[in-house]
Amino acid sequence: LEPGDATAGWLAAQIADEVEEPLREAGEAAERVRLIVRDLKTFSRAEEERYGPVDLRRVVEASLRMAWNEIRHRAQLIKEFGEVGRVHGSEGRLGQVLLNLIYNAAQALPDGNADKNEIRVITRRGAPGFSVIEVRDTGPGIPRDVLPRIFDPFYTTKPAGVGTGLGLAICERLVKAMGGTIEVDSEVGKGTSVRVTLREAQGHAPEM
Repeated sequence: LEPGDATAGWLAAQIADEVEEPLREAGEAAERVRLIVRDLKTFSRAEEERYGPVDLRRVVEASLRMAWNEIRHRAQLIKEFGEVGRVHGSEGRLGQVLLNLIYNAAQALPDGNADKNEIRVITRRGAPGFSVIEVRDTGPGIPRDVLPRIFDPFYTTKPAGVGTGLGLAICERLVKAMGGTIEVDSEVGKGTSVRVTLREAQGHAPEM
């Protein structure tokens, strides 16, 4: 080979190496956008008020994808997906609830300390005929005297200008409309856990 040919080959290899990673990342980003657009259509579709069997795992995964940008700078995400059944409810409304709970968990944690904080999302069977989704964070927790008020409209523990205080109140209303319950456990300095329990759709066996 002529010296010029070797140099050209080396330059081509260098350019390929430099371009390959950005192209791969762009492809992954495009796929994330595609999934998010699909999830947005699911959450906003007109028939969301229709109730029926809902794939709980699918809604959880969609909610996590949509909230990922909020999570990734604040916490490590840990998924503990156990056996659950299809639940009775609305896919769109359940997505709204879970997205709100995940955002709340992320916003309870300081930005830039992802290696020191954790958001854990758990699905599991509850009492016979019920499935459970839990969102836990390792944030500062909620004082015991405040807990009874967290579902009150316009009440918030967030700083002024952050949030409206309506998120949990709306979540409670939506969960109750689906025949479920929402409960919060918290301890100052140890974090918060929000647990949503939903009735399984009749005739649908548990799924792994």
